[in-house]
Amino acid sequence: MPSKSIETLRETIGETYRTVEDFEVERGKVAEFARAIHDPAEIYFDETAAEEAGYETIPAPPTFPRTSYFPRYRPEGVDYSLGFDLGFDRARVVHGEQKYEYNRPLYVGDVLVGDTTMEEIYQREGRNGGTMTFAVLCTEFMDEAGEHVLSAYNTRIETGGAISGESE
Repeated sequence: MPSKSIETLRETIGETYRTVEDFEVERGKVAEFARAIHDPAEIYFDETAAEEAGYETIPAPPTFPRTSYFPRYRPEGVDYSLGFDLGFDRARVVHGEQKYEYNRPLYVGDVLVGDTTMEEIYQREGRNGGTMTFAVLCTEFMDEAGEHVLSAYNTRIETGGAISGESE
């Protein structure tokens, strides 16, 4: 269980923090990411192929924004917690879900900022790990013109105890 009560945690719903700064979508990093996820699509490597497929320039793979959480893009003082003191024990935190909603593709050359809002906090009983506490966060990414590019949702789950791995 978190070191904070569920009532206290729910008070964070609606809080927003700047969590991403100067997230530059670099051509080499897009290609590196595409290779890492084993996506051979030429649109991630070749501008002509991207344009022939209907893109303005080379797009980033849909899950590329996950790299924006690397420390190099975090504002000073923002760590793994993204500004939210949830009282979670990191040893028992798992990544529950990731979802992206795009207004337009993310392109090489984009430079974004991101603001993260606590969307939801709730608890459920787990089968093997006790009470689980869920924190749903949404990061809104804006480009240099202030246009909304995408929303990235991620769910963090703190298990109530060690997961035994035994099925009931």
